[in-house]
Amino acid sequence: MTSLLVKVFALPSLLVLAMYFLDSVQYGAIWQPLLVAFVLIVVGVPMEKKWVREGNLWASVLMDVISAFFIIWGLSNMFGTAAVTFTGAFILSIIIGFCEYFLHKHILKIDEPKAAME
Repeated sequence: MTSLLVKVFALPSLLVLAMYFLDSVQYGAIWQPLLVAFVLIVVGVPMEKKWVREGNLWASVLMDVISAFFIIWGLSNMFGTAAVTFTGAFILSIIIGFCEYFLHKHILKIDEPKAAME
C-alpha cells in the first residue's frame, strides 16, 4: 500500500514538473504525463510485489529504471503532440530510480513484501 500511495503522488508530479522545466520533455497536454504516470504505476506496483526482497534491492531498482525509461520514452513519443528525447527519458528514469531506491529500502524495513504475499 505504501508503494502505491508514493507512486500515485510522486510520478504524476515528477512528470508534470519535467514537462515545464526540462527542454527534453515536452507534452502537448496535461493528460499525457498523467497517462504515462498511470502506466508506470500499473507496471511498477506489481513489479515491486514480485521483485523487492532482501538481497535484491539493487536489481529491483535497476529493473524499475529500465522499465521506467522504456515506458516514458516509448509511450510519450506515441503521442502526436509530445516529444521526449532519449536524454529526457534517461534523466527521468534515473530520478525515478533514485526515489525507488529509498522506497524499496523502506518497504524492506517495514517488511511489506512479505505482508503483501500473505
